[in-house]
Amino acid sequence: MLLSVDEKGSRDPSERISTGAVFTAILHLGFSPESEIIKLEKFGKNRYCMQIPDNSRRQIKSGTIVAGAPEVIATSSPKHVIDESIDDFERISWSEDAGGYVCNETYYRTLLAISESQHPSTPVLFMHLPEKTIMPISVQISVVSRISRCLCIRPHFEVASALVIDERHRILACRRPPGDTWAGMWEFPGGKIEDRESSRDAIIREINEELQISIEPSHKITEIRHSYEDRDVSLHLWYCGIVTPETVKPTEHDEVRWLSREELLEVDWLPADVPIVESWFVNGLPVT
Repeated sequence: MLLSVDEKGSRDPSERISTGAVFTAILHLGFSPESEIIKLEKFGKNRYCMQIPDNSRRQIKSGTIVAGAPEVIATSSPKHVIDESIDDFERISWSEDAGGYVCNETYYRTLLAISESQHPSTPVLFMHLPEKTIMPISVQISVVSRISRCLCIRPHFEVASALVIDERHRILACRRPPGDTWAGMWEFPGGKIEDRESSRDAIIREINEELQISIEPSHKITEIRHSYEDRDVSLHLWYCGIVTPETVKPTEHDEVRWLSREELLEVDWLPADVPIVESWFVNGLPVT
């Protein structure tokens, strides 16, 4: 839909939803001439703050958009799936203020209508795009396409993880930092397998990036599939040898621990890692 920049345009999506229209996902695109990056809006806010008139010459400088409705409604899009999809693109960021103009008005009305519909989990997101002189249209289209896939298609990630031990046969566990997806939870070090990359090559690269050490994975210990609420993960766990704890310098985790078999369940593991860890706790650590 091409929406007019006025109250009618801001109401069109929400009115369609309220009269029974069903969407797989809704992605609003707006123009942000002063921005040098793509902005993904976290919230729609129930407020007007129009610094200039819209295309119908309407200018509301303050006040609520919908009386009696929530002050703020968060995006219903899968934020952490999007984060993982765009982690290789620097010129994109989450924004906490969609402004007080028609973009925010449209976003808020849409989020409110979805929340009150029979399909409240429908992903809704607003993207603010910069001038084509700042970022080529081809690049913007690529990012929009990537985000669209996150909203419409259940993602599947191939992940390589490392079993790293010390001389006392304790395993290395790493904690995700505040602000990260699954913050405060523990995991095996590792990360996503890139396109045209083997799981072995991926774990070598990831461990070098995350821990600042070089490893030589010898064999794959296990491969499991886990379904999260909004994505599926295939986990490839490699044995990566003995490491001296003092050489480990974490760059992406806020804490690391070396855990014996008896200590394995003292930390809160990521759901995908739990079956592996529980098996080791009961049956013993794998013979390497």
